[in-house]
Amino acid sequence: MILIFNTIIDGKARDYFTGRIAPRITSGRTFQIMYLEDDLPKAEEFSHLLITGSELSAATGSKWDEKIITVIKLFLQAAKPVLGICHGHQMIARAIAGDDVCRRAPEPEFGWKRMEITDNALFTGIVEPVFLESRYDEVCNLPLDFRIIAYNGKAEVQAFQYGDLPVWGVQFHPEMLLEDGNRMLEKHLEKNPPDRKFRVDELSDPAAVEHNLTIFENFFRMQNPA
Repeated sequence: MILIFNTIIDGKARDYFTGRIAPRITSGRTFQIMYLEDDLPKAEEFSHLLITGSELSAATGSKWDEKIITVIKLFLQAAKPVLGICHGHQMIARAIAGDDVCRRAPEPEFGWKRMEITDNALFTGIVEPVFLESRYDEVCNLPLDFRIIAYNGKAEVQAFQYGDLPVWGVQFHPEMLLEDGNRMLEKHLEKNPPDRKFRVDELSDPAAVEHNLTIFENFFRMQNPA
């Protein structure tokens, strides 16, 4: 069974992820949702950990940081595959390498952005690497035991793998298809009009976004080689 740690704060967005997005990205696999207020899980009861994005800031911190990091460490110690999205990506980096590997970005990113990706098992089948970005924070200064597997002109760490372990973080949102992503962007920009100047659209083929879900298929097939 997969554990999805839903760390979204907004009630409607949290419920939408649980009810619509989680079933889509798991493709019929059995999963359980954990929320921030829930008890700590027993990692041995699950095959994988997926951590969602969140409105929380990994750079400035929140009251939930200790709990999120504890959950990540439980799964790392149990040698389970782990994948973090956006804030989840940043918190995995912090859990492993400490607080200094996450900071406020010089400029935020909003919109559909093209990535440079490396040859990595997580990206098998991705031929048009354009993903939704919605972030203020970024991962930085990673130790050498991290491998940077995606980047662009705005951030040197758009995705990483921790050594050769099945532990990944992606700064972007591969779970968001075109309609979902545009809705999320517009909702944010309506609330934060100054961020409109940072919006970009590098998506030339909207149909290509559907293939981004391949990342989850790749991840859920992974097992720890140990």
